[in-house]
Amino acid sequence: MPKEKKHLASEESLPSKGDSSNTETERRLTTLEKQTVDLNNRIFDSHKWFVTILFSAVAVVLTVYGVMSRLDVKDSTAEMEKRVDSKTSEMEKKFAALSGEALKKPLLEISDIRGPLDGRVFEISQNGPVPFNPLFFKNVGDKRTEPLSIQLSVSSDLFMNGGSEWQRTATDDQDYPFSYYSSEAVSSRTAGIGIAPQETWPLQFYEYNQRIFSPTTNAVTCKLKVFYGAEKPAEAKFIIKFK
Repeated sequence: MPKEKKHLASEESLPSKGDSSNTETERRLTTLEKQTVDLNNRIFDSHKWFVTILFSAVAVVLTVYGVMSRLDVKDSTAEMEKRVDSKTSEMEKKFAALSGEALKKPLLEISDIRGPLDGRVFEISQNGPVPFNPLFFKNVGDKRTEPLSIQLSVSSDLFMNGGSEWQRTATDDQDYPFSYYSSEAVSSRTAGIGIAPQETWPLQFYEYNQRIFSPTTNAVTCKLKVFYGAEKPAEAKFIIKFK
């Protein structure tokens, strides 16, 4: 009887085959779960590493692109500034040239062979030769004159015989009621294109047999006007006295 009890006790203390199988299964499941967790952690770490590398690369690319963009903008701005400065300088030069050209003006002086005509007094005989021959027109300005138009106005009628240099015309000047225009100025090439700066153009009467006289007075006040494109014509006032 005691031996049977001891044997039964030994059998009860040994694990059964079913219990061993369950324990092994649980161990394997535990190991599998651990491996799954480790795998998930490794996958997460890989994804995190990949995302970190990707964003780092994108950040580097964006930084490089930003730097290059700033450099491009800086270069473009510098190039544009150079172009603007060049155009501005060119415009300033053109403006200065145009301003300088606009300030240039012709200036005409009238004289005869003895000097300035203005204020002169000529004494000649009735039916004597024209005393102011030749005339000289000098452009002392810094711009070419326009074509010339020459007018001789007188206080009393003058008769000019034997020549065609002076053609009588009507006038509305009450102080000088008689007027003549120079036909030589009309036909002259120089007068037609204007007088260059510092050029002197002579108006010479080639018909030396032209004579003048005044039937009504012994003193004639004369005014010679030359229109040449300036604001005012050049003028010279002089007197012809008949002996």
